[in-house]
Parts: sequence; C-alpha cells; structure tokens
Amino acid sequence: MKHARMVSATVVLASTCASALAQSGTTPPDPDEIRAIVTEMIADAESRSSFLQSDATVGHNGHFYLSSPDGSFRLKLAGQVQFRYLLNFRDSSAADDFNPGFQNRRTKLAFSGHLFEDIQYKVNGAHSRATGTFRLEDAYVRMPIGEQWKMRFGQFKEGFLREELVSSKKQLLVDRSVTNELYNQGRSQGIEFEYKDDQWRFTASFSDGFRSANTDFGSVLEADWSLTGRAELLLSGNWKQFKDFTSGRGSDEALMIGAAAHYEVADRVLVGSDEAKTLAYTADISWENDGWNAFASFAGRNIQDALGVSGADLDTFGLVFQGGVYVSDDWEVFARYDEFFNDSAIGDDFATVTFGANNYIHGHAAKFSVDVQWHLDDFAGTFGAVGPSTGLGTLGGAGENEVVIRAQFQLLF
Repeated sequence: MKHARMVSATVVLASTCASALAQSGTTPPDPDEIRAIVTEMIADAESRSSFLQSDATVGHNGHFYLSSPDGSFRLKLAGQVQFRYLLNFRDSSAADDFNPGFQNRRTKLAFSGHLFEDIQYKVNGAHSRATGTFRLEDAYVRMPIGEQWKMRFGQFKEGFLREELVSSKKQLLVDRSVTNELYNQGRSQGIEFEYKDDQWRFTASFSDGFRSANTDFGSVLEADWSLTGRAELLLSGNWKQFKDFTSGRGSDEALMIGAAAHYEVADRVLVGSDEAKTLAYTADISWENDGWNAFASFAGRNIQDALGVSGADLDTFGLVFQGGVYVSDDWEVFARYDEFFNDSAIGDDFATVTFGANNYIHGHAAKFSVDVQWHLDDFAGTFGAVGPSTGLGTLGGAGENEVVIRAQFQLLF
C-alpha cells in the first residue's frame, strides 16, 4: 500500500511536470522514460527500506548492545553501581570512635565488543568515590593467534590473584579481603599470551609491573620489567562457573586449582631501594556444588635488596578462606577468614573475620549484601605507611577490634 501510494504520487507529479513543460513550449519527456525513472526510484526506495530494517540490531541480554546483522561487529555498553552505608567502630585516640556514612563504592562504565568477529576490545573506567573524577581502568585489545591461543595488549589485570581476577561485580562478600588488598596485581600495561582448552588455561605476560596503570614509560611508578604467569586446571565443571564465587541451588559440581608467579625488577618498590627485585607467588582452590561454595588461597612475596640495603630481604605471606551456602533460592550466607603474616622488620601480623548474607534479587545484576568485618589486630602495627583502606570500610586507629558493618546495593546494566 505504501509503495502504491508512492507510485501514484510520482506519476501525478511527473504528469503535472510534463503538462507544464508542454504549455511552456518545451518538449516533454517520453512517457516510457518517465516510467523507467519511476521504476528506478521505487527499487531504490525498497532497497533503502530493507537496509534500514535489517542493518544494525539493538537489544539487551544482560547488557545493552549494538550489532551488525551478521554479528561480525558488536558494541556492548555496561555499567556498575555499588552504593553502601557503613558503620565503623574503632578505638582511636586521634578521631571519633564511631563513624557512619554513605559511600559510592564503585560507579563504572564499560564499552566492549568485537570487530571482524574475532578481534575483541574493552575500554572501561570508574569514578573516584572521593572526588568523582573519572579514571581509566581497562583499555585493551585481544585477538586470536592460533586455534587455542590469544594475545592481549594494552592495560589490564595480569593473571595473578584469583580473588582480584573475579570482577568486583561478582564477589561473594561485600568486598575483597584485606589480604587481597595487600597482594593484588592491580592493572598493568603490557602484553599477554593466553592458552585455553577444556581442562587447562594459562596466561603469560610481560609488563611494566604490578599496579602500573595510567603511567607513561619512564615513570618512577613502573618497574623496569616484569614477567607474570598463571596456570589453572579444571578438574570438574566448566570455566563459566568460575566467573564468580557463588553456586546457586541445582548447580553442578565444579572444582578448579590455580597457581601463579610474578617477578619484577625496579627501583620503585620501596623508597630508597636500588633495583629491588620482587618475587610474588600464589596458589588457590575453588570448589562449588548445588548451593554451596568454598575458596582458599595462599600468597607470598619476597623483596630482595629492600630499603636500599644490599642483601636485605623482606618476606610476607597471606591466607584467605571463604565459603557460602544458600539458605533459600535467593538468600545466601557467607563467612571469610584472612590473615596477613608480616615480616618482623616492618610490622605485625593482621587477621580479619567477616560474615554476612546476600539477597539475589536478580542475580548479580540487582543484589543486596550486608556483612560485618572484624579486624582482630591493630592496623598501626601492621602496615605502617601503607595504612588501611576506606574502600574496604576501614579507618585504622590506635587499637584492635575495629568493626565495620557494610550494607550495599549493587545494580548492573
């Protein structure tokens, strides 16, 4: 009907023009020529209409996306909001013993997808919870270099601590452990090679060192060079089950073990050090089945020639144990114990007990979590200049038994 109206209008317009030309003394075009022009216009309109209807596809399947008709090109837009209320109780001679307040823990936007079917990309950033400033996190390209091999380059998290590799969107507790805060790899600029099959997965990377995000070459915040490798063995289940720590009721059993090592040479590790050499290592096990989950990890770090003293070594170790169980289809309770064993030359050991619950309103996409974090030791005697992390809800003070109650709502889009 639409095309019929278009033909009629075109014919009327052409007839009117021909009549006007005749009246003005100009030779009108041949009727067959007019029909040919009209036929060509209709065909062009149909092709354009078909193009508009079948070109890009837009939708939402956990995230918003824009895709070419054949799926060769795809852009995904995703976001994360974590909003908290915290109650902090501590012994402090220099500040209040009680500190309540709200916190925008994480506000992130991410763009990712693929080009030419197999070249993947991701660019994402987060707003500072203190200033609102937007800061780049990931910016990388990943592409295949073989049947089971891929190469990634840019800024990303290297394969090291599993707790850090699991997205903040999919943690079991409100946030990661204190031990992870001390040992995690952060983000680095470099190049990584990845292998993956049905049972084995490993990565090897060459980079500017741990926590060297958003630095230019030659920066004092970068290592001179570093190498990192991680290997994982899947004993049961599938890889997708280990994108998070939880396991809903009715889930199949999944068991995975992993290990990683990192070595870097730099004069940035501690103030005054001259090409200090850092060796970090970790091992972990993840097990889940039908509504319950368990995870354990060990991490260690050795710094040679630390503090600018030749032959001076610092050794520290950390442990994390955590687990959860569903008490209904939507509610899960959890607990965690982690401990950091410090080198006696720089501080004391530090332990934390955390317990709480998750309410999965719509899976991880809309989730309410609450937990209680109890620090058994004093931050002041443990970390020195490193200090506690407000991101975890801790403030530190001149005493033990700091307790933090954290209530959080997470929304993913």
